[in-house]
Amino acid sequence: MIQDLLREIVGEQWVERIDLGSGVRVDASFVSPKHENRESDLIWQFHRKDGGEPVYVYILLEFQSRPDPSMPVRLMGYESLFYQLLMAGQPAAGWKKLPLVIPVVVYNGREPWNVATDLGSMIGELDPSAEIYRPQLRYRLVDEAKYPREDLAALNSPVADLFRIEQSRDWSEVRSSVHRLRQSIPPGEASLRQAFETWLRKLILPRLGLSQEEAAASTLEEIETMLAESIDRWNREIREEGRQEGEARVVLRQLRLKFGPLDPEIEERVHSADADRLLVWSERILTAASLEDVLQD
Repeated sequence: MIQDLLREIVGEQWVERIDLGSGVRVDASFVSPKHENRESDLIWQFHRKDGGEPVYVYILLEFQSRPDPSMPVRLMGYESLFYQLLMAGQPAAGWKKLPLVIPVVVYNGREPWNVATDLGSMIGELDPSAEIYRPQLRYRLVDEAKYPREDLAALNSPVADLFRIEQSRDWSEVRSSVHRLRQSIPPGEASLRQAFETWLRKLILPRLGLSQEEAAASTLEEIETMLAESIDRWNREIREEGRQEGEARVVLRQLRLKFGPLDPEIEERVHSADADRLLVWSERILTAASLEDVLQD
C-alpha cells in the first residue's frame, strides 16, 4: 500500500531515487523534553538506491479527515522530535548529515483543504534581510478528492481502489470498487485483504442495515454479494414506491373530481395506503355515493 501510494499517487521524481522494496515501518511515537507524548500516524524508512549518505530517507505520513490549520506547525514538531530521537541513538559526531524526512498528508475529507502546505507562508514578514531565517518546512498533500476518477480507474492498485470507494457517489460505485479491489490485492497479501475486510465491515456494512451477526467475518467476496443484494432490494423498493405514489395520485385525482376538495387528513391517508388498498378504493369510486363509502375499512 505504501509503495503504491508513493509510486502511483505521489509520483514525484524523488520516489524513483529510493528503494521501495526496502521499506520498514519505524516507531512514530516521540517524547518531548517536557515528557509529553507526541505521535505521528506513520513513519517509513527507505534505503537510497544510490547508496549515498545518509543511507536512509524517511516518509512521515499523516492521515486527515478534516482540514487542520495547524498542520505545518504540527509536522515541524514531529520532525524535530524524530530528529532528536535519531540523534539520541548515535553520538553527534557520528552524523555527517541528517536523513531527509518527507512529510506526506493524506486527506479524505469532503471540505476543501484550505491549509497552507508550507510553514514559511504562515509567518509574518520583518525585513528582506531576515528572510534567510524563515523556516522552509513543506509537506506533500495527497487530497483524494483531487484525483480524477478516470485516472484512479486506470490504476490496478489497492490504494486507487480505496480512493475510489471513499469518492463513491452511490452504492453501485462502491460495489464496482470492491470488485476491483478483490482483483488488485496480490494473492499472497492475506493481511492486506483482511485489513480491507475489517475496514469494509466497520464502514460499509452497517450502512446496509445489516446486523453485527450478518456482517461478522465477511470476506471481500461476501461483501460484494451483500452489496449486490442490497442494491437489488433497494431498486425494487424504489420501483414499488414509485408505482404506489403514481397510483395514489390517480386515486386523489378521481376523488377530487367526484367529491371536490379533500381535507389534508384524507390526502395523507391516500398517500400512506399500500398498493392493494389503493386498487380497492379506485374500484369503489365508480359506484360510491360518498367519500366515506370509498374509504371505509
